[in-house]
Amino acid sequence: MTRKGRRIDSRLRWGANATILSVLLVVLGWLVWQQVPRTTPMRYFLISDLIVEGNRQVPTAAIIDSLALPAHAGILQVDLKEVAAAILRNPWIKTARVSRRLPATLLVHVSERAPSAVVAVDRPYLVSEDGLILQEASPAEMSDLPMLKLHADHPLETGGRIDPARIEQGIYLWQRFHQGALGPDVQVREIQLEGDGSYTVLLDHGLPYLRFGEKDGLQQQLDRLARALEMRGTTLRELEYVDLRFSDKVIVKPLPKEGA
Repeated sequence: MTRKGRRIDSRLRWGANATILSVLLVVLGWLVWQQVPRTTPMRYFLISDLIVEGNRQVPTAAIIDSLALPAHAGILQVDLKEVAAAILRNPWIKTARVSRRLPATLLVHVSERAPSAVVAVDRPYLVSEDGLILQEASPAEMSDLPMLKLHADHPLETGGRIDPARIEQGIYLWQRFHQGALGPDVQVREIQLEGDGSYTVLLDHGLPYLRFGEKDGLQQQLDRLARALEMRGTTLRELEYVDLRFSDKVIVKPLPKEGA
């Protein structure tokens, strides 16, 4: 082999050895990085600050307690998905995002649910628009929300879920009446979510109760009711009940006449 060939061969061997050494160092460094947080957390990375953002209903202390972090937890030890899942067990929390800010800060950002209705079976509960039962409702909390009564064979529990489509339809009916769908003096006391998917609307005293079906649009049924009253030349106060569950007819029952 010529002198030039020997120099090239030597450089190739040196380059190969350097490459192998670099790979070994990277692998060793990775192994150390994986093992150090699990065995000997460095003081530099112990969690010293925990920031919670986005919460209004749920106290910050309650969110921090729900994390159940071990004492002297290291920022690199924390499983962010597990921490977020723990926060989401609170029904008021809709989303949770957890991130690290090195060297020692854990950031928690949440968004919360808001009560959209009061649903009662054995007792009244605040329920969100996506059907999640948030907590029992106090009299003060019940005053400004739609009142829905659910026919169920078991009591409700905080954290349980009701079909959100039924909640949405019940709220829609409540709002339409309070927007004057049948006049400003026709207001709702309670909407019953029946077991067959229909809705019974209890109006103020002196007014009939109304039955709405689940198949036709609720606005269509309200329009049919308005047309039926106009065709009969009557008012709601002259009726005992109205059944709108059938697409081809409106069933009305007049109040009995005096002396009848």
